[in-house]
Amino acid sequence: MNERIGLFADVHSNLEALEACLERARTLQVTRMVFLGDLVGYNADPRAVVDRVAELVDAGRAIALMGNHDQAIFTDHSRMMNPVAWSAIQWTREQLSTSQVQFLQQLPMIIHEDDTCFVHASAYQPENWRYVNEDISAWQCAEHSGKTYTFVGHVHEPMLFYQTEIGKLRRFAPHPGKDVPIPRHRTWVGVVGSLGQPRDGIPEACFAVFEPHAQTISYQRVPYDFHTAAQKIRYAGLDPSLADRLITGQ
Repeated sequence: MNERIGLFADVHSNLEALEACLERARTLQVTRMVFLGDLVGYNADPRAVVDRVAELVDAGRAIALMGNHDQAIFTDHSRMMNPVAWSAIQWTREQLSTSQVQFLQQLPMIIHEDDTCFVHASAYQPENWRYVNEDISAWQCAEHSGKTYTFVGHVHEPMLFYQTEIGKLRRFAPHPGKDVPIPRHRTWVGVVGSLGQPRDGIPEACFAVFEPHAQTISYQRVPYDFHTAAQKIRYAGLDPSLADRLITGQ
């Protein structure tokens, strides 16, 4: 069977969205999973999400990278985050066990494999958590990755950048569920969107499937019970705007 890699970013403690996407991944016969950072933050199920991902990693079915919200669990990011995000981090710190924090601490910031790079933010100064959301930032990311394919999260909106004939990177809006050819003679930067807190006006969870042999990527949108996820946020006493975001997808 050809390898099919599920690309999951910005789960943000959203258990309902995670389980729905894992189920879709099973139906798509995904053989391996890559979690592109930000397992925690914003939503109300950090313990269950960290345990679920750690289980997949321990079983050899997945790899996981560190995101800025993951780092914020054990590093002071109060000046880097808005008050709502930082308040959610402080709440999350109280929920996690020592072993769960240790799992987040040992996550790598960037991984290079063959002609592919995985990173939460940009491959350009990944420790500074730069956004890849337009042509210049995509070019910087690709240049410092040095790989044909670079897959990132952090932006919460799915997009794909491709190398033009003159070497510049241009943004392409992929249609959900459609295989997009990504041939190796070009350079590609795929922003896979957010599984746990989409911000493109669509509340459905988002992930992507990369097939290296076929040289294709498909972006998936997955319905899930976001009303339950939002209600958990309210019950936990987190900022109600975080619940509203799940419902509106903004």
